[in-house]
Amino acid sequence: DNCNNLNPDESNKRLDNLDSSADRKTNFLPGILPEVTWDAGEPEGMKFYLTTDPPIDEVGGFCLNLGASYGIGRAGILDTAVFFTPFEEAWKNPYITGVDRVETDTTKYGFRIGLNRIMGTGLRAQLVYLNDDVDDDVIGALIPELARDGAVYSLNLNYSYYISNNIELRPRVSIRKGDYDGEANSYMKYKIDFEARYMTGQWMIVPRIYFSHSDFEETNPIFGKTRDNDSYGISLMTTYMAPFHWENWSLTGLVSMSKGDSNIDFYDTEAVTLGGMLNYHF
Repeated sequence: DNCNNLNPDESNKRLDNLDSSADRKTNFLPGILPEVTWDAGEPEGMKFYLTTDPPIDEVGGFCLNLGASYGIGRAGILDTAVFFTPFEEAWKNPYITGVDRVETDTTKYGFRIGLNRIMGTGLRAQLVYLNDDVDDDVIGALIPELARDGAVYSLNLNYSYYISNNIELRPRVSIRKGDYDGEANSYMKYKIDFEARYMTGQWMIVPRIYFSHSDFEETNPIFGKTRDNDSYGISLMTTYMAPFHWENWSLTGLVSMSKGDSNIDFYDTEAVTLGGMLNYHF
């Protein structure tokens, strides 16, 4: 179940007013999520990979990453990738009422560059650039302060701390700048999250919690106030390796809950996700 007035998959086409958050919608999304890694030469040498995990929240739910990593001695492992989202959509004008809203494609793409295991430690640092281009931004043409073409710049840091052979703790922090043509959509965002990984036998259990705060730059001309957002969430992912003694197979279950609270009710969001995956490792 999801509700987000700015996302066509998570809100109704027609709005009666702009005074409240979106009604809940239930979506079922079957799919194949490829993840491929290819070693070029020595095991510690160049690696090429294809994954589908978004580098930051603003990218969306499904993202294709094509990247490479390479060890550079004691300094760490250099990791670079380009990414894009093939299926993202937006409302041409999210704020019209009394008639059906119309969808348009939004093209999101960018790159990331990071350094992992810095100086032999568990520290990782990553820079992300995201370009966001709404194909037919009707609201941006009508009200330039709400134009949605722009970019996001993000600095991400995380650290792996092993308290035993089978327990890893991983805190993360992120600072992001949303620089959009519409100043009412531009923001500074600060996010912290905490993840743990527990391995025992055939099981891997990964709980995670996060909190973020976003401050927007200018007064929203529709609502007459400057927007700010608090978001928080919790998730639990459990993976069971080699079910029924099937080598190279695994089963993964996911449950997550998140909520976004804004000082403008229209921008409140909520999501409850239940997922299951059957994985095969080539």
